Amino acid sequence: MPPLLNANAAIQCGHGGKFMVVPRGPRPMVGGAPGLNVQDFPGVIAVGCAFNVAGAPVPCVIVSVTAGMCPTIMLGGAPAVNQMLVCATSNGVPSIPVASAGQMTVQGT
Repeated sequence: MPPLLNANAAIQCGHGGKFMVVPRGPRPMVGGAPGLNVQDFPGVIAVGCAFNVAGAPVPCVIVSVTAGMCPTIMLGGAPAVNQMLVCATSNGVPSIPVASAGQMTVQGT
């Protein structure tokens, strides 16, 4: 089973930007940091995203979670997410594979 993501997870867009996902409410600790659920991702902007249109920066914004949801594990009233996470973005480029879940102890699907 893949590890669940917590607030220390390393999530990037396809242009090298980093998504700094912060829990949107109180959460149980998952491996030493608050766990993340599907509701934490929409609207998060990629810091350092290199995508631009006509020379103007247009960073990726997460639209939705498309994979990596754990329907049987609820955190803060919504499904938890694991290291198989894939997010759809506003620029049409999905997030790249999660480099680090932020912890390796708590796992789930």
